[in-house]
Amino acid sequence: MMEFSDQDLKLVLSRALRTVAIAILVGLPVIWLAWGWRSMLMFLTGGVIAATGIVEWRQLMAAVLARMDNAGGAPPRPMGLVPFWFFVRIIAAAGLLYVSLRSLDGRVSALLIGLGLPLIALLLEARRLLRVWSA
Repeated sequence: MMEFSDQDLKLVLSRALRTVAIAILVGLPVIWLAWGWRSMLMFLTGGVIAATGIVEWRQLMAAVLARMDNAGGAPPRPMGLVPFWFFVRIIAAAGLLYVSLRSLDGRVSALLIGLGLPLIALLLEARRLLRVWSA
């Protein structure tokens, strides 16, 4: 049986972030040609929110793992800033969603596709891991 280490999780999240970035770069011209520049901006908004979500989860995971791995050692750095920035990102994402929906007048489906990119990227990573572990 294979172990899934902290380093493996960091690698999975890094690859998922790279996949989201590539999907944004590929999707921008496609959505621009298919639905126009307003929908392209909505897709970009969703993609940026998605990418920052992966970065934020990676930072949150690293902070929690650092506290868990430091059993009996020197006191770890305070964790207060990590949850603070996590909630700041959520509030900023909500504001960005509100502004894009109110002012861009593009297709909401483009925004939803952008927001769904991490789910697709993480499903691809899960499939890859299952293939490696079952071999």
